[in-house]
Amino acid sequence: FFSPMFARSRLLGLVPVRSAPQSLRHFRSGPILRQAAEGVTIQTATYADIPALTAMFLRAYADNEAMQAALRKDDMAEYAQDVYWRWALGEWGIKKGTVFTTPEREGAVIMLPPGQHQPDLLQKMEATAIVARIMGPGHLDAAHVVTEQMLTGPVNQDAYWLWGLGVDPAAGGKGVAKALISQVTGLADRAGKDCFVVASSSKVVKTFERRGFVVLSKSADFPYWFMSRKAQ
Repeated sequence: FFSPMFARSRLLGLVPVRSAPQSLRHFRSGPILRQAAEGVTIQTATYADIPALTAMFLRAYADNEAMQAALRKDDMAEYAQDVYWRWALGEWGIKKGTVFTTPEREGAVIMLPPGQHQPDLLQKMEATAIVARIMGPGHLDAAHVVTEQMLTGPVNQDAYWLWGLGVDPAAGGKGVAKALISQVTGLADRAGKDCFVVASSSKVVKTFERRGFVVLSKSADFPYWFMSRKAQ
């Protein structure tokens, strides 16, 4: 039941949130959260980290099939992605949710807390402008449609949403992705909440399956797997 346009909307993932719940605000007080068994230290990101994390996401998604399928094909492509990730990291992650990263900024996950997935009017306008920039000239009407579709967010509004996960290719094999995912699933388990993610390749699906996620559905015409994980 997923059209190509709907799949693109899930790729862009522009579902803003209003504010982090009280249970998450203690993470703002100190940057270092924990050290995973693999030796990966997890901490919260700040606005000062946005340039480095934006560059990391650009490298992480350089060959991503789903991202490249939706991205404009001209000289503004990299600029459009840069704006997209900066807005997502700052407006959604740091301002409205939580961004977890490592001291070396080798990876990051943008986490949206339960019940915080509904946009206000300004966020809808911002999202439409960013989607239009991603899609390129001549797609303003389509950008409006895509934005309206994607602002619905996960069906289960009471879930932790791993909205954006990226690991620098140079840091592959270090356990960064595992540690970042575990940080969010650990929060969800302690709160008794589900987790939600949209995987954009079969490799990513396997990564999340190893963390207890199951596939809910798959787009028939786009590389998207909609996955969830029950609280454990």
